[in-house]
Amino acid sequence: MPENRIFARNRTGEKAHLLQFHHPSTELIELAAMAGLDGVDLDGEHGHFTLSEVDAICRLANAYGMTVTARVPAIDAAVINGYLARGVQGIQGPHMETAEQARVLTETCLFLPEGSRSWGPARGNVYGHEGAIKDLHGGNTEFLADSNANMLIIGQVESRAGLENIDEILAVDGLDCITFGPNDMAASLGHPGEPRHPDVTEAHRHITERVRAAGKRLLSARMTTVRANTIVLDALRKHMAEHGNDPVGEGA
Repeated sequence: MPENRIFARNRTGEKAHLLQFHHPSTELIELAAMAGLDGVDLDGEHGHFTLSEVDAICRLANAYGMTVTARVPAIDAAVINGYLARGVQGIQGPHMETAEQARVLTETCLFLPEGSRSWGPARGNVYGHEGAIKDLHGGNTEFLADSNANMLIIGQVESRAGLENIDEILAVDGLDCITFGPNDMAASLGHPGEPRHPDVTEAHRHITERVRAAGKRLLSARMTTVRANTIVLDALRKHMAEHGNDPVGEGA
């Protein structure tokens, strides 16, 4: 698989920039490439993507030299493997609350000896073709090492249980980054609809402190994501605020 652009940008001292979207769109990938973004991020938890659509997205993004990451619907080995087999190079596991969930996530994402990722004849595994793997990576063992080195693994901690178990979660080898879920954290702490409540701010401060103490990173330290639906809605609202009451014939 190609080099992970997120890691490549980080090695130059820069954050990577990804466009996040919630529905399949090859047009958005092309626009992201034209804007110079490093990749695209798929919200598979709240969005809607079939595996065939994820496959097509990865193929086009990789053709443009971009990396694909995804928040999967659940921390489940079968679900995660479906995304990996398409060529996704960054997996975000939602609602992470235990070290066991962190282990499932990391072991599913990494090949032996670091994990137990399944290797089958899919796009994400160079179709299992030994000749192509040798041409692209130098051989099977080199491919496994390259895949592991270019896999970004993210745990999303967004509940009281995750907050309470953060040190055990961070102790799991292979987990690279932690990210938040402010609205779900607010609900879990008894403040639904208040993602900026002081209790949520304090929870995130504590998690950040523990992440740094463990020598790991917040996802926001590696990359930024721009939501496609936010960009469109902001532009449309701006247009209507400026022109919604234009009289007929103006500009003719």
